[in-house]
Amino acid sequence: MLKRFLSQPVSRLMIIAMVVVAVLPVSFIAIHLYKTAWENSWREIQEKHQLLAENLASPIQIFINNHFDILNLLSVSISSQVNDSKAAQNLFDKSFVTLHGFGSLYFVNSRGKIQAYRVADDMEVNQSEMSPYAFAEHRGYLFVKQFERQYLSGIQASPLNLKPTIFMGVPVISGNGIFLGVLLADIRVSVIETLRKNIKFGAKGHSAIVDQNGRVIAHSNPDWMEEMKDLTGLSVIQSMLAGKHGVTEFYSHYLKEDMVAGYASVDGIGWGVMVPQPKSEITAQVNKFMISNYLWAGIGLLLAIIFAWLLSYWITRPINRVAIASQKLLENDFIGDFDYPADHEPYEARHLGYALKSLVRGLQHSRDEVAQLNASLHKKADETSKQLRVANEKLEETVRNDFLTSLVNRRYFEMDLMDILSRKYSETVHLSLLLFDIDNFKAVNDSYGYVSGDAVLTNVARTLESFMRQDDVVARYAGDQFVLRIHCDQHVALSRASQIRDAIEGQKINWRNNVLKVTVSVGVYSEVVSDKLAVDNILHNVDIAMFEAKKNGRNCVQAYNEGMRSVEQLM
Repeated sequence: MLKRFLSQPVSRLMIIAMVVVAVLPVSFIAIHLYKTAWENSWREIQEKHQLLAENLASPIQIFINNHFDILNLLSVSISSQVNDSKAAQNLFDKSFVTLHGFGSLYFVNSRGKIQAYRVADDMEVNQSEMSPYAFAEHRGYLFVKQFERQYLSGIQASPLNLKPTIFMGVPVISGNGIFLGVLLADIRVSVIETLRKNIKFGAKGHSAIVDQNGRVIAHSNPDWMEEMKDLTGLSVIQSMLAGKHGVTEFYSHYLKEDMVAGYASVDGIGWGVMVPQPKSEITAQVNKFMISNYLWAGIGLLLAIIFAWLLSYWITRPINRVAIASQKLLENDFIGDFDYPADHEPYEARHLGYALKSLVRGLQHSRDEVAQLNASLHKKADETSKQLRVANEKLEETVRNDFLTSLVNRRYFEMDLMDILSRKYSETVHLSLLLFDIDNFKAVNDSYGYVSGDAVLTNVARTLESFMRQDDVVARYAGDQFVLRIHCDQHVALSRASQIRDAIEGQKINWRNNVLKVTVSVGVYSEVVSDKLAVDNILHNVDIAMFEAKKNGRNCVQAYNEGMRSVEQLM
C-alpha cells in the first residue's frame, strides 16, 4: 500500500502534501477547540448545575429548620398546659391555622398517650387504615421510648392515607427539665416539590431531592415520588449521602441515557439535591459550536486544494516534458535529442533538463565502447561458465558419493527417500528398504588389517550394484552397513534379499593368499507409500529388523513386524 502511494505522480503527491500541511494544523486546532468547548461546558455545568443544586439545598435546609423552630416554640407553649387536654387542644387549633407546611400535628405525653392532635382540613385520610388518633398514639409511644431529642424521619408512607410523607418531632420539656412528651408532625411533601419545580433548564434538565436514606422525596417523575423509589445504587446519590458537593456523570434509568449532574448535600439533615441534564444536550451544544468551525475550515481547505493544483501544474509541467522526451529516446535506442528547458521554468526543472541532455550525449558517445566491452566480457564469461560447470559436477559427485565404494552416501539416500515420500502417486506404490550389515566385520579388520576390510566393503558394494534395477538406489549407510531402496511389496523384497544374501555368502575374496568368506544379516521393511510416512520411522524400523536378524544367528533375512522390540532393547 505504501509503495503504491509513493509511486503516484508528483503533481498528485504535491496536492496531497499541501492538503496534509493545511489539514494538520486545522486538525490540531479543531481538537483544541473541541477540548476547549468541553472544558467550557464542564465549567458552565459546575457554575450552573452545582450552583443550582447548592441554591436549592439552602431553602430546603431553611424550610426544615423553620419548621423545627415552629415545633420548638409550640413545645414551649404547650409545656405549661400538659395537664389540661382541652387547653392543649385549643392551642393546637389556634396554632395550626398558621402552620401551612404541616399536614397533621400531635402531642403525645411521656406515657405515649395522645393529649391533643389536629389534621389539616385538606388532608386525605383513609378510613380503612389506622385512625389519626391511634396512629399518633402509636407513633408518639415510639418517640417517647426512643427519641427524647429533635427527630426527622426519611420519606415513608403515611398510615393515614398511604401517601409519601416525612415526620418530624421535638421533645416537650418542662421549665425544670422534666421530659413531658413529644410534638409530632408530618411535613407536606408538596411544598418541597414546589421548591424543586422552580429549577428548570434545557429540554430534559430537571432536579431531584432524596432523603437521608437515598429515597426520592421530589422528582420530575411522579411515579418515583409515589413509590418513594430507592436510588442508593447510583454513585451520585452515594456521594450526596456522604455529604459531598460536585459534578459527576451517571446513567439515568428514568430518561434512559447518560446524564451530567451537579449535586449537593443539605447540611444538618443529610438530604441530597441533584440537578441532572442529559449529556446529549451538552454534546449537541458542543457539536453546534464545532460545525461552524468545520465549515470555515472546509472553505479554507478547498482554497488550499485549488492553489496546490495550480502550483503543482507549474512545477511538474517541465518535468513531464523532460520525462516524455527521455522515454522517446529510450524507445529509439538513444538516437535523437531533446530541447533545452525554458528560462521561466523552475530552477530545479531547468537544472534537470541540462543534466539529462549532457547525460544522453555521454551515453551516446560511450555506447559503442560499451558494446565492444560487452562482447569481450561475454566471450570470457562463456569460457568461465564452462569451467565452473565441470568443477560443480565434480564437486557434486564428491559430495554425493562415498569415497571408498563409489556408492551414494547416507545423506543423498535420505534426501532421495524424502523426495519419494513427498510425491503424489495415482495408484498404490509399495516401498521396501533392505538394510545389510556385514557379520563379524570387526574380526576381519582385527585379523587382516583395515585394508582387508576396505576390500570386503568394496566387494559387497559391487555385488549389491549387480542386483540393482533401473529404479533402485543402493547406498553405504554406515561403516559396515549398506541400504537398498526398491519399489516392491514385502514378498518380493524378501525374495531379493535372500538372493543377494546367497550371492554374498557364495563369494570368495582372495586377500594376500587368504580366502575371506563374508556373510550379511539383512533387515527388510515394506510399506505402501503415503504422506503419513516419515523417513526417521522407516529407517528406525528397518534397523530393528536388521538387529533382529543378527539376534537370530546372523547370515539371515528378517522382515519387520509390529511385535519387535526397539533397537535399544535389542542392544
